[in-house]
Amino acid sequence: MTDQHQQPDPAVAVVTDRAAQRAKELGATDALEALRAELEHRPRLGRPIRTVTEGGQQVELYSTRIEGDRAEGRPALNVVHAYAPAPPWPPTVRIAAVVPEDPPHPVP
Repeated sequence: MTDQHQQPDPAVAVVTDRAAQRAKELGATDALEALRAELEHRPRLGRPIRTVTEGGQQVELYSTRIEGDRAEGRPALNVVHAYAPAPPWPPTVRIAAVVPEDPPHPVP
């Protein structure tokens, strides 16, 4: 019998080289690392985009928002990540894209 309150095994979460470089350019390396760590425990965090088949495996795509930080001059960011529940084990999360939001334009 399994314990209903037992937490599932954490996922392995990684940041692609392209996403890491973009986060560095935007001054968001620490914020992206915090999100990566959170995704290890909550891999379905964010808004579901769609599910695709990649190499015969179902992969769920999500979009997550990281709030901007005016003090650091960092815009709000949209982060896209892919979650592959299993197989293979363990479940994996790949942060694939980091895109800055356009700043709001003042109304004339």
